Amino acid sequence: MIEKIEIQYFRSIYRMKINSIEDINVLTGKNDVGKSNVLKALNLFFNNCVVEQGDFDFISNYNLKRLEEVRKETIKGKQYIQIKVTFLRGNRYEKTLPERFTVSRKWNRDSREPQTTDDLEISLKRKGITISNRNRASLTRFLGKMQYFYIPAIKDKKIFDSMLHNLQNTVYSKKLSGKDSFVKLMSELYGQVLSTTEELSTEFLWATGIQSSISTPKEVDELYKTLHIETNYSGGIIPLEDRGDGIRVRYIPSILNYIACNSNNMTIWGFEEPENSLEFNRARQMANDFYNQYKQKCQIFLTTHSPAFIDLGTRKTCTGYRCYVKNNETKIASFKEAEDLSILSEELGYAHILQSQYEDFKRVACENEEKNKIIEELNNRISNDTKPIVLTEGKTDAIILKEAWKKLYDIDCPFLIDCCDLLGNNTVGGGAAGASVLNKILCGIRYDSNRTVIGMFDNDNEGKKCFRLDANYKMPGGKVWKQHVNKKGYAFIIPVSDDLKQIAENDNLSIEFLFDKPYLFDERNPDASILEVPDEKRIVNNRVVNCEKAKSDLWYCFKVKDSMKMGFATEVVPNLPKEAFSRFVMIFNIIKDILDTTKKYDISSS
Repeated sequence: MIEKIEIQYFRSIYRMKINSIEDINVLTGKNDVGKSNVLKALNLFFNNCVVEQGDFDFISNYNLKRLEEVRKETIKGKQYIQIKVTFLRGNRYEKTLPERFTVSRKWNRDSREPQTTDDLEISLKRKGITISNRNRASLTRFLGKMQYFYIPAIKDKKIFDSMLHNLQNTVYSKKLSGKDSFVKLMSELYGQVLSTTEELSTEFLWATGIQSSISTPKEVDELYKTLHIETNYSGGIIPLEDRGDGIRVRYIPSILNYIACNSNNMTIWGFEEPENSLEFNRARQMANDFYNQYKQKCQIFLTTHSPAFIDLGTRKTCTGYRCYVKNNETKIASFKEAEDLSILSEELGYAHILQSQYEDFKRVACENEEKNKIIEELNNRISNDTKPIVLTEGKTDAIILKEAWKKLYDIDCPFLIDCCDLLGNNTVGGGAAGASVLNKILCGIRYDSNRTVIGMFDNDNEGKKCFRLDANYKMPGGKVWKQHVNKKGYAFIIPVSDDLKQIAENDNLSIEFLFDKPYLFDERNPDASILEVPDEKRIVNNRVVNCEKAKSDLWYCFKVKDSMKMGFATEVVPNLPKEAFSRFVMIFNIIKDILDTTKKYDISSS
């Protein structure tokens, strides 16, 4: 829609050009450098107001530096504010408008209405076309379909009323346009409006987890009064205006997006500090919604101090700008250009630190979201059966444990064995954060669960930490396992035989170490062994320890190679003799003891 903006003499902006405008355009910088003036300039261009209708006053919005210049005798009287916008036509009016054209609006000191000019004639002439009334009419219609919404940093009641008024117009015009009789329609209106706004309520529920609905007029004389949005809270209905600022702020882009999706207009947002009143993680989620959803139907300009929204300026089909003050003027530079400006060196130093912290936060948040998806999936699987289930940290643990049962016992396993690996059962490679996922599953076991859930943790640092679980888990006297107070969840750590104590004390005992050393080492081809000495353990008394010495003296320091786990579990373990699984009896005895406690299952005959 918009390709370029040029602003002259508006507020803190003396002269400014913004080129290469994208779907989302992020303006950031210190407080009071004039970021919001870019958004206000667009509001002036499209709506002839700075913030709200009727508020434009030339003197208070005229650039002070320019005012000092025009007071000089040589250029006295040349006072104006000018904003030029270059548009891309897109697929509208292809026969009557050029691919790109510029519209200029100029406000003189003594006039509240702007003078509008354009380069339409010149642009068409370049293509050998003589301008006609048809071309002019197309330009008028094109501009008439441009809808610019300005949302200031402080989202007060006026802003919400304005948003709801625009929503009302969209809802009613969509459903009632062209109908012959309002009276006849009123009996159907309630269902029609709810149906029309179902997408909005669904999108808001998806974005926030909060159910909402729209209450509609019940009488004809109320038809064009403002809609009221009601939200569900603690089993009751609370109007949106009575909810906290963060919830209300989150509804604004949902409303604007609904309007954009249900209107024939071309929609542009000027959104100041969308992160205001939002907790950090909700701001991150909203920023992702801007990118993944809202920019599909809108072109967005926003100001921000939040790393979550600054991050948008680095993504595909988005651009970021740093605003700053130089010689008492608001200046702007793309993120790339800003890196070369010494005036911004200190500011960018702090910004890089914040952005680095945000990247760490985003990574952890994404991991947690993935974990929660896995947890939800596992909980659904757990609730759909009554058979006990043993959950392991990783998928290779589950594969090995299933194979051990087959080798040791001649009956079908009376319990299920599954994993809670973050990467899922079908992913090749090692696990990811399995212990923490297992911890969450066990801590979330419901009292009305249909089945017994037993978690097996590795006997390593992460496994021991997650085995602490929460206050609902107690260790019965004389037992090596823990029991949830509701007796639906249980947990244990891989047990230790005397010859494996050093490995456990070194926080290193994973399920593979239950096999004897010869099954883990290939003496003829050490590269084929599934174990390796970590680099930090190869130096003892400041001397590098060779591989042979490591194998004999540093056995307890060995780690399992992640790259070898799956191949070992699926190709080596099935071919091992029954005696190789002797230590696994310790695990199955613990499981038997737990299931005997539930008095539902008896595997003693096995």
